[in-house]
Amino acid sequence: MALVPFSLLLFLVSLSVWVALPLPLPVAAAHGGPGEHCSPFLCGNVSISFPFGIIQKDAEQTNCGAGIGFQVRCHNTIPHLGYYQNEITLRILSIFYHNRSLLIADRPRWPTYFNTTTSTEGCRIPTANTSSRLVPPLSVSSDNQNLIFYSCTKPPSPGEGLVATVCHNNTFVRAADGRRSDESGGYVLQGCTATRVPVLGVSGKVNASNYDQLVWDGFLATWQLPPTPSG
Repeated sequence: MALVPFSLLLFLVSLSVWVALPLPLPVAAAHGGPGEHCSPFLCGNVSISFPFGIIQKDAEQTNCGAGIGFQVRCHNTIPHLGYYQNEITLRILSIFYHNRSLLIADRPRWPTYFNTTTSTEGCRIPTANTSSRLVPPLSVSSDNQNLIFYSCTKPPSPGEGLVATVCHNNTFVRAADGRRSDESGGYVLQGCTATRVPVLGVSGKVNASNYDQLVWDGFLATWQLPPTPSG
């Protein structure tokens, strides 16, 4: 029986020990200061990378990314704009880094909009203008159309082009008709509060009767990176 050289035996033992050692796992997010690039992070099917940064669980803010407005929380594999810790409603559906835009849907966890099955909270419609809930440098894209939701103390006069919502209780919706108004003030009806909700729609047109699906499908937002501080 041939003897194995001692040097070869030592090499084989060293190799077996090296193979048995566990390999380090990739880190999900990079550490760094504000303005630094985070390592790309996959939340569900949405890739989160600079200028956005993931806020870790139980944290108040992220330590990388471009700062306020670009903070994202990944909750149950669903990405949301994360500058309000207790309000997870603005869900990120897609991010288009090549043209600095993202598709967002206003989807409260509970109770959801237009939900007629809950008896404790009641059916509800959007009551806050979406543009007021985006933090600069994010803004609503001009490619969107708009729905105007109304909550009224009594039924409005006929001929206003309104569609009653499933929530009833004198709640209505209509498609904005292109009048020059940056806010819902141009659509005021006596005895009603008006809320403007952007929706992306298809081919530049929206049908108010499809309000629930349009809100669910979301709207387009854009961003501009803040200027780099001069040294």
